Amino acid sequence: MILSNILYRTYFIKAEQYGTAFALDVDGVEYVVTARHLLDASKNGFLLKLFLKEQWHDLPAIVVGHGRGEIDISVLKIPIALAGPTVPVNPTVAELILGQDMYFLGFPYKMWSDGCGIMGGRPIAFAKKGTASSIGFGDPQVIHVDAINNEGFSGGPLFFYPAGKPTEVRVAGVVSKYRIENEIVVDGKGNRTDMSVPYNTGFLIAYGIKHAIDIIKRSVST
Repeated sequence: MILSNILYRTYFIKAEQYGTAFALDVDGVEYVVTARHLLDASKNGFLLKLFLKEQWHDLPAIVVGHGRGEIDISVLKIPIALAGPTVPVNPTVAELILGQDMYFLGFPYKMWSDGCGIMGGRPIAFAKKGTASSIGFGDPQVIHVDAINNEGFSGGPLFFYPAGKPTEVRVAGVVSKYRIENEIVVDGKGNRTDMSVPYNTGFLIAYGIKHAIDIIKRSVST
């Protein structure tokens, strides 16, 4: 079940790479959250391409901050409001239970669905579901989900519904990548060769939404 609250907040973007971003409200201010690897982290500002009404729009984006070290999160500000307080989401991992369903949205391989006006010109993201396999509480906070992640979901929201609260969207993290392993290639006789091929292990990797909030808090305090 994907509620309109999170659909309205999820966007198809292009910076250095194509990917996904979502709007997040913190202390009454709206920010755009995405994966750091989609951007040129050396720039403090750039033109962000946002797909609306079946065409790309260039919007000036200011970098609020990037995640430190391996934390694959960036927070931006743009001059227009994308969502607003009428479609709230709660950025927290509170009440996330190991083994429960989790969901993520994005635009795999540059694909999207036409909402025929019901989304106000926004493209409808693809939705996927998986199982919370590992929930880290250290620094960095890493969440592993048993799900097939694809190119294009990077930067999208990873979210869940707490038990007994099916109408409350809780954004737990930001989709980063999937775990890759290299498998040895064998020849026609079953003998190992010196070649290997990478494959998707089926583990989505996301970084906790608390890191996005930390980036915002640091920017406000400086």
